[in-house]
Amino acid sequence: MIQALLVGLWVTWAIIDEQTLQLQTTRPIITGTVVGIIMGDPLMGLLVGATVELMFLAVVFVGTAVPPDPTLSAAIATALAIATGAGIEVAIATAIPVALIGQAVTTLQFSVVNVFFMHQGDKAAAAGNSKRLMLHNVLPLAMNALFYGLPAFLAVYYGPQFVLPIIEAIPERVIQGLAVGGGMIGAVGFALLLKSIKATHLWPYFLVGFVAMVYLNLNLLGIGLVAVTAASLHAILSRSKSPEKS
Repeated sequence: MIQALLVGLWVTWAIIDEQTLQLQTTRPIITGTVVGIIMGDPLMGLLVGATVELMFLAVVFVGTAVPPDPTLSAAIATALAIATGAGIEVAIATAIPVALIGQAVTTLQFSVVNVFFMHQGDKAAAAGNSKRLMLHNVLPLAMNALFYGLPAFLAVYYGPQFVLPIIEAIPERVIQGLAVGGGMIGAVGFALLLKSIKATHLWPYFLVGFVAMVYLNLNLLGIGLVAVTAASLHAILSRSKSPEKS
């Protein structure tokens, strides 16, 4: 009970941190290690956290795109790996489905729950009610205990017999649909991001990155080196074109 409660509280805090302070406690490598310490196996927690971290290393929140949730995934994957004794193998097998479930929960939270509290906050601000406005800023954060902390608590408290049937009960088409839909939303997010950038002369650099990823099959390190090179050349050429100060 105590272990399940501590894991649920940690996941709740990590999500709140992601939405507010951004101290990076939400990262899988940190969450996995902390859950490992709580479960009595910090080494396995570190190994699972590092593995899940690599799986979600390139996942970012862009525009309206809601990525699979790595925090809930790392916490539950670590707990299952330690509880079953199967190690990293079971963690990898459960990480993606749990992350997709977290993605659906996050989408529900951001598109329905938070929107409701936002409108209530607008009404409180229009009425000059500062206490009610503060309340509608705090309540969405508290809801993370329901959306993320409770599933983590139940997963640890009831063990694999609680989590695995839920994952197996999800139709494969639903999981594939979530993955495809998430990719499409990601494209919309990048489109909105580009639309918000007024420096249209920088857009070709996005095209360079796209070509490097899709057609040249460069990994993240290679694309990073291309980005550094492009940024350096842009800075040098911009400096050479600017008028010299007398």
